[in-house]
Amino acid sequence: MSLRTSGRYTGAMFLLAFVAYGAGSGMAGQFLGSALVVLNSAMVAAIGVLAFRALRRPHPAIAWTYLVARGAEAFLLTAGIVLLDAFGDGAADIAYQAAMLLLSLGSLPFCLALYRQRWVPGWLAIWGFAGYALLATGSVAELMGASIGLALAIPGGLFEIVFGLLLLTRGFAPSGAARPENAPDEAAVDGDAQARGAALGAGAGLLVMAVLAGLANFGVVERLVSTDAAETTTRLLSNQTAFVLAIVALLAVAFLDVLVAWALRAFFGDAHRAVARLSAWCRTVYAVVFAVAITHLIAAAGLLHDAAATDRLSSRVYAQVTAFEEIWSLGLILFGVHLLLIGWLAWRSRTVPTWLAALVAIAGAGYLADSIGALVSAAYTVQVAAVTFVGEVALLVWLLVFARSRGDRRTTVKVDVRQKQPA
Repeated sequence: MSLRTSGRYTGAMFLLAFVAYGAGSGMAGQFLGSALVVLNSAMVAAIGVLAFRALRRPHPAIAWTYLVARGAEAFLLTAGIVLLDAFGDGAADIAYQAAMLLLSLGSLPFCLALYRQRWVPGWLAIWGFAGYALLATGSVAELMGASIGLALAIPGGLFEIVFGLLLLTRGFAPSGAARPENAPDEAAVDGDAQARGAALGAGAGLLVMAVLAGLANFGVVERLVSTDAAETTTRLLSNQTAFVLAIVALLAVAFLDVLVAWALRAFFGDAHRAVARLSAWCRTVYAVVFAVAITHLIAAAGLLHDAAATDRLSSRVYAQVTAFEEIWSLGLILFGVHLLLIGWLAWRSRTVPTWLAALVAIAGAGYLADSIGALVSAAYTVQVAAVTFVGEVALLVWLLVFARSRGDRRTTVKVDVRQKQPA
């Protein structure tokens, strides 16, 4: 499929999704309205796939980011329909604002890619970047209780209409100065640069995930949740904003999980392509399970937002928090398998030290032991992963050092080659 054709399809999806969601949200609570929102989610996912096909050669990292952002948006908008029916407006609104935030963060680099490739006029790419930045700001403000999101969403919404119309008429049409669509890309030709980029992407993603997960889970959720339902509800009611922001941070972690999964696949693909792909799918499915678990926290936050403190509220909120923990624990089985596979790939790799491969595999075994132990026996209280997670930290650090050292070596080689050239 040519750039022009994929661009025209993308434009059609932008416009149809805009209409479907607008009509569907106007019929909230009705079957037809829910069906239109689900249809919108399907078209949103299609936008991500079409853009990925166009961008994966010139800008693979941006292509993956935009694809996952659109997938996250589709998931959360669909989840919002379920949450609206079961838990009310508060939960649905949190899901919607989180969807808009993740969409915005993924669309910022997308607009930069549009500008660099000259697939659209420069002013339109800049408009899109500014519009999505405002949309992200509005979403964060709404999540924190400030009702300014609608006004800040207008520039981004208008951009999507204009962008969709432009793509529908001309597709992704590069100017004469842009790279020809069939020209080879350095990322596709230079294996060393590809490995370095994959290592940097995976390492940076793991680092951001560690910070977000630490702040959200250990700093907020585990601090507020106790073994008593009434006490937990009281704490959450007193810290609703922090709880909502922690939920969004955990959603961002799930988002990054997918990006890290495929960055690791790219890095370890030479060790064994099929196993690397399997490991990526294990982590991707884990991320989806984790996102499903997080929707229970969204439900709890929605209940807290819409209802007064009662015994019934306490039991319902605590049930959702418990469901989050149980589903996440089950998902960690897949995460453990992923780490075991990464450990095996690292052992086969010619660049990763054996001790690191062993630590990563041990970390995976720790997650498996904890998750299966909790599944088999309710009395299981051992936390093996609290010790074995060191393997994940070691992998994170090693990937960043590898990316940096290879970058320095690559620069040195280029300098040496230039020095050897005749004057």
